[in-house]
Amino acid sequence: MDMFIKSAQALVLRDYQSAAIESARDNIRRGNRRQILCAPTGAGKTIIAMGLMKLAMEAGSRSAFITDRSALIDQTSTAMDLYGIDHGVMQATHWRSNPHAHVQLVSAQTLARRLGNGGYVDHHLKNLRFVLIDECHSLYAGTTKWLSTLPETTSIIGLTATPFTKGLGEHFNAIVNVATTDGLIASGALVKPVVYATVEADISGVPVKSTGEWDDKGLERAGVTIVGDVATEYVRLSSEHFGKPEKAIVFSSTVAHGEEICRAMASVGLNFQQISYLDDEDDRRRKIDEFRKPGSAIMGLVSCDALAKGFDVPDVKVCILCRPLRKSLTTHIQQIGRVMRPAPGKAKALVIDHTGNAMRFLEDTVDFWDRGVDELNDGAEKDKKPRELSEKERKERACPKCKAVFAVSTPICPACGWERPARQSGVNVVSGSAQILSMSKAGQGSKRGFDFDNHPILREPRTAYLSIFAWTLIRKRGDEDGARKWAASMYRGIYERWPAQVWRSLPSSSGMATPDVDRLCRSEMARFAKSRTQHAA
Repeated sequence: MDMFIKSAQALVLRDYQSAAIESARDNIRRGNRRQILCAPTGAGKTIIAMGLMKLAMEAGSRSAFITDRSALIDQTSTAMDLYGIDHGVMQATHWRSNPHAHVQLVSAQTLARRLGNGGYVDHHLKNLRFVLIDECHSLYAGTTKWLSTLPETTSIIGLTATPFTKGLGEHFNAIVNVATTDGLIASGALVKPVVYATVEADISGVPVKSTGEWDDKGLERAGVTIVGDVATEYVRLSSEHFGKPEKAIVFSSTVAHGEEICRAMASVGLNFQQISYLDDEDDRRRKIDEFRKPGSAIMGLVSCDALAKGFDVPDVKVCILCRPLRKSLTTHIQQIGRVMRPAPGKAKALVIDHTGNAMRFLEDTVDFWDRGVDELNDGAEKDKKPRELSEKERKERACPKCKAVFAVSTPICPACGWERPARQSGVNVVSGSAQILSMSKAGQGSKRGFDFDNHPILREPRTAYLSIFAWTLIRKRGDEDGARKWAASMYRGIYERWPAQVWRSLPSSSGMATPDVDRLCRSEMARFAKSRTQHAA
């Protein structure tokens, strides 16, 4: 084990990551020992987890990290080695088994199989002071059963990008919103995808299961009918944006559907490989290790669900959605998040949607990217209701000039710049072509006369706040508290409400204080000074 410790890198946390850890520790001090850290894709969930585990290790406390995907065991173990966290792995016959290590990396499946009757898990996972649950929104019965056996003195932190699952509030009593997706995009920590809605499978006759999602076999039959379009659209759009096909991840409805997609890609000369339950562990590792290489012989990986959570290959530029979802916002956000991580030379990312998911979940996705989640309640359980898209809503999202699709609240087409006529409720859609979805949230009207929808700064409130804060921070010469109070006051004067609490820890840079921002802030200062003079008179 020493060789891992000697080569360890220093663990450097961003400001908002350190703030999230401190918030978690404050919750523990207040007695909230079961909490969630909501960390969207790109927020550095693994880094935050490593920081928490390292603190526990340095304090001499026994701790465990539970992960629900075998593919993530090796990925997380490698990260622990990188930062000098000596650990053992509890997963079948894993070569890193070391039950006496203070830190244990545990497969959720192993935990469920071996729990009870004084067995392996019970014997070696005793006296834990701290437990991390990765992808805690999954709520595996074996994991929740095990959590119920732990003493109240054990601190439990769940990690997730999507805390929307019904029942989370029964197992956790606090939540920390680490950052927002829009904030991470603005800071360059994420790449904002261009989302195309293209040829969809006809699922009108597919029955609905008791879970509220469509039947897998029905989706498989529908999806197989358009696998040729999947390959054609991938080659066309990837070539248009990147000059050639680029590394991709595909989400299929079933294993059989995934096999058909691989065959369709092979017919155009592309090597796509499937990851499924049919693979043995060695074969799965071989495929994933090859895919991670910069010049990989595998152009794309196909999976029903195994790659949706936490699977990180930053140089993937294309995500192809082929599994229609009726209710699960969680799965949709997890899937598109696989393509948003930055990498050298990666200026953009594509999501090619053959399912309608991007349109069905558009408003929820835009809202979550903008605000995040900062409470556990029924309103946050966004996986419990089906999303239905009317023909009118489809038409309202279509640009008549270039066929791009974007939210009704967005006044300008993100593809060609076409502007919606005032008060226009809808436009005609041209079917059969790829269409772009805009993933940004526009502002509303203003009593002071601001045209938020068309303003260069104020259209996105979060970006406006961060831009104003960048400006005030320069004027306050680094006094962050004073700058934030000033920025919040100026924001309130514009929007007639205070900025969201979760924005306090978002990163900002001096580069956001553009000349337009300077003019806006100076105008607001002049208005405030004038109002004070009039009030004094």
